[in-house]
Order: sequence, then structure tokens, then C-alpha cells
Amino acid sequence: MRVSILISSFLIVLAFTVTKSNSSELIFQFTNPSFGGNPLNGSFLLQQAQLQNKFKEKTQEKSLLEQFEPMYQAQYLSKILDDAYENNGQNLVDGTYVIGGLTVTVTKDSTNRIITLLVSDPATGRQTTFQIPYTP
Repeated sequence: MRVSILISSFLIVLAFTVTKSNSSELIFQFTNPSFGGNPLNGSFLLQQAQLQNKFKEKTQEKSLLEQFEPMYQAQYLSKILDDAYENNGQNLVDGTYVIGGLTVTVTKDSTNRIITLLVSDPATGRQTTFQIPYTP
């Protein structure tokens, strides 16, 4: 009798614990759209990355006067280069020009028909040379 109660209780516990399991094949999908995931996840992932980003770029506001000098230098150098390219450099005069912190040396070599512009920065010692061919 005791054995039959033990067997019947075991069968009842077994009936409740063992159920029909429905399963299918596991299919892996990437989340990131860069690797073939759903493209709708892109904005969400970007937002999460931006929220986690602790890096803040250090920016310094420049006054208008500090912004003016590099613009002036670029415009003046552009004018010198334009004069060298247009009209075979007829508007250029040989010599040395100081533009802001830069020194521009203009030489016209009529035998080789080349206009040479040497732009140097005395503070750093860096130099750039432009050689422009021309026809007399």
C-alpha cells in the first residue's frame, strides 16, 4: 500500500513537471544594421552610443579679430597665386612679402619660364614652394 502511494505520488509529480515542449531552430540575427541587422535599429543604437559618450570636445571661442587674421592671410595668398596663374604672372613683382606671420618670396625665372612662390613660416621653419610654369 505504501509502495502504491509512493508510485502514484511520483506519477502525479512527473505529470506536472513533464509537459510537451514546443521548440524550433534558433536563428541568430545581428542587431547592428552595419552587419546586416534591421535598419530600424540604427537610430536607436546611435542614440544609445551618444548617451554613453563621456568625451566632450574642448572648444575655444575666438574673437572676430582672431578669426580675421587667418582669413586675411588666406585671401592674400590666394590673390598672389591668382596673379601668378593669370596673365602669365605679369602683375607679379619679384620680391619678399610679409603676410601676418608668413613670408612669401616671389621669383620669376624667365630662362626656365617658371614663377616660384616660396611661402615660409619663420615661427616653425616650415616652407612650401609653388612652381608655376608660364609662357612669355
